[in-house]
Amino acid sequence: DARQDPRSQIRSVHMAQPDEFVLGYWKIRGLAAAQRMMFYYAGQKFTDRAYGEDAREKYFGGDKPELAKKNPCINLPYLIDGDLVVTQSNSILLHLGKKLGIDKDEFFIHNHQALDQAMDLRNDTMKIVYPFAGAVKTKEEFPAALRSHMDTCGATHLAKLEGFCVGLFMCGPVPQSSDFHVFEILDHHIAMCEEQGLPFDMSAYPKLHALHKAMLAEPRLAGYFAAECYTEYAFNNPAYSYFVGKGYKGDFGPTVDVVRGMSAPSKSKKGGDKSMAAKMGAMSKEEKERAKLIAKVV
Repeated sequence: DARQDPRSQIRSVHMAQPDEFVLGYWKIRGLAAAQRMMFYYAGQKFTDRAYGEDAREKYFGGDKPELAKKNPCINLPYLIDGDLVVTQSNSILLHLGKKLGIDKDEFFIHNHQALDQAMDLRNDTMKIVYPFAGAVKTKEEFPAALRSHMDTCGATHLAKLEGFCVGLFMCGPVPQSSDFHVFEILDHHIAMCEEQGLPFDMSAYPKLHALHKAMLAEPRLAGYFAAECYTEYAFNNPAYSYFVGKGYKGDFGPTVDVVRGMSAPSKSKKGGDKSMAAKMGAMSKEEKERAKLIAKVV
């Protein structure tokens, strides 16, 4: 009963106060996963407004019309940052990259291209996990569709991302906003292949494999990987998708507001990132030179 869940008694949509963020999306990982990760990585508190079974009332009949007064393009996900309402997934990632101090100006163009390429891969993935594109009409057709995806367009997108990855991350030794997006789509593919018993040889993509492992091992993200929005939320909308992931136990439930992201960043006493030297040391000479070249060109 939604009335018994205090988190479901959310206030009507509001503009966030300075340094207060509200991230609105479905109660799934989906397009908001990378954005949630960024908040945890930065140690920034935010309200995760996750729309559930009552979204027709809470979002479409409530929050969306109000938010449209601030931003006519409103859609899910959206971000409320003070008086600013941002929508469109990559726009939110870029805004957070700058606002949270994650993205570096010298990597802007490379990072933006990586974001777009990751979204291309995600868009093709959505064609097989949902029926809406007409390519996969039943759940029984999904295994064959996934196998074809991994052999064709999926492999093409992964090869592009592999070639474009500087190492250790997409733009160099530290994560930019694109790395959170790339991590999630890699995690999605790994989980799909594991569930279906399909081989996904990550050794064919050594830089992407290293990126995925580095994100999993990042101390700043420990809180995220322990949170139910990672461990229990479905990858995709369980009402329609052929793939939701093993963490989802079948209870979508009501809309909730959850305060998240307060893990403190790991900094040295001098204010530097302790892991920077290690990440630089892990890069090959070629990767270091490529990172320097990107910074100079941009």
